[in-house]
Amino acid sequence: MFGLFSKKPPACPIDTNTRLWMEQAFVWLVQEFGQSNLLTKPMLFPTSEHFPIAYDGSNASLEQTARIIARQMEIDMKNINLEIYNESIQEIQGNYGFSMWTIPDETSTEQLTAGLYFGKNEAGTFDVFIERNNLRDPEKLVATIAHEFAHIKLLGEKRVPFNDESLTDLTTVLFGIGVFNANCAFREIKNFIVRGHNTLGYLKQREWGYALALYAYVRQEKDPDWINYLTPNIRSDFKKSTAFINANNDRIFKEKYNPGKQP
Repeated sequence: MFGLFSKKPPACPIDTNTRLWMEQAFVWLVQEFGQSNLLTKPMLFPTSEHFPIAYDGSNASLEQTARIIARQMEIDMKNINLEIYNESIQEIQGNYGFSMWTIPDETSTEQLTAGLYFGKNEAGTFDVFIERNNLRDPEKLVATIAHEFAHIKLLGEKRVPFNDESLTDLTTVLFGIGVFNANCAFREIKNFIVRGHNTLGYLKQREWGYALALYAYVRQEKDPDWINYLTPNIRSDFKKSTAFINANNDRIFKEKYNPGKQP
């Protein structure tokens, strides 16, 4: 009878295989980049204190933002060739020797690339390209640069033999920039013309919540103030993930990930 009123144990918001992969990847990142990066490096937040920049769409705002992120991720800007591209303009080549340039509908929710990493060029610097529309969206700009710079930390510094986009996303968390990438993972579009959403990155919304919960758990932050910078949906997933982690301390980072096993 009294069992009817018993509380269910907190459930993990992500599936078991994803959880185990994320925990294993998190441990690997700490081993690669050191505990000091995780435990002592201050986080970056979407504030004028951390980013005292006038986001007017200028190249200068891009450069200033990139320098702050490079310093946070321990990258020398001298080793980066930062360029801007415009994906919103597309070329259609006709069969009669002419080309037509088109601009997609601004209300479209189709996912376009936000940034590109090409590795080292002939000059020996890393080519990183940022899509121009990001320059007027500070949070997305930070998230995009952080993701592309994470490629430098993983591929450019030869820490991994092949590209893993999810691991690249997770790397931003270790360097204290995860708030930006998490918030941009899922953003609603609501206006008089269209309703929908756009996404950025490769980890899903709930996975970002769990990643940030692991970050807080390792740093022994039980109720961090920085969750107030998270969007409501990410904050909710963070709290659910934290509840699961706190109820399962004996399992976190101790179970092995088996890629062949179904959740």
